[in-house]
Amino acid sequence: MRLIFIPGFGETPRIFDRITPFLPGEKLFVDNRELLGSKPMFNITALQYAQLLLEKHQISQTDVVIGHSMGGWVAHAIKHLTGCSIVQIASWTDPEKVILPIKNPDVVYWLVRNGLYLNRFNKQIFSWLNYRNKPSAQIFNEVFQELIDSPHDYVINQLRVILNPINVAITSQPEVRIHSGNDSIIRFPDQSAVRVSGDHFNLVIHPEEVIAPIQTFLTIKYSAGQDAPK
Repeated sequence: MRLIFIPGFGETPRIFDRITPFLPGEKLFVDNRELLGSKPMFNITALQYAQLLLEKHQISQTDVVIGHSMGGWVAHAIKHLTGCSIVQIASWTDPEKVILPIKNPDVVYWLVRNGLYLNRFNKQIFSWLNYRNKPSAQIFNEVFQELIDSPHDYVINQLRVILNPINVAITSQPEVRIHSGNDSIIRFPDQSAVRVSGDHFNLVIHPEEVIAPIQTFLTIKYSAGQDAPK
């Protein structure tokens, strides 16, 4: 059994640093840049990206995929393809839960490509509006700066994974949803979820609250002792 971690938009695997030491089992960390960072991928969807990850890492039904934000959306697609268990942190299964300042994807892509969206000025504005005086301000600024510094094609490919419609009915649901009521990026799910303190970056600021339901799930899943994490 492996725990496979998929970071969110603009994030690196470091986003999981405060929770992974407390979770058992072999761990694999996805770097989104490896598959999304080399060239434009105009029609990429979460389902297509999930298939690429499945092939690259040989993801199977015995694995547990843990995704933050965009990573949880991709994990949802991986579950559809493999039947594996997934944990979503600050993520979604309903695209309408994503809070977008601009609704038209083509406009978003144009703004990104021309440096008019992900820039230092907007970083200061968004940080002030949503993270002022919050302990998560630092991690938000780090992620935003990572997006500013990244190649435009890589940023837009990630946005396409988020925004391009899958056009396939996915009925499977996460085994565990973990969400904060003060998340300004993803609205709270309609389905049952573990409510934790903080905001979109709860796994960094309140790791102990995020770790607990994952540990409980893993303990129950492997209580029979088969393929138990070590």
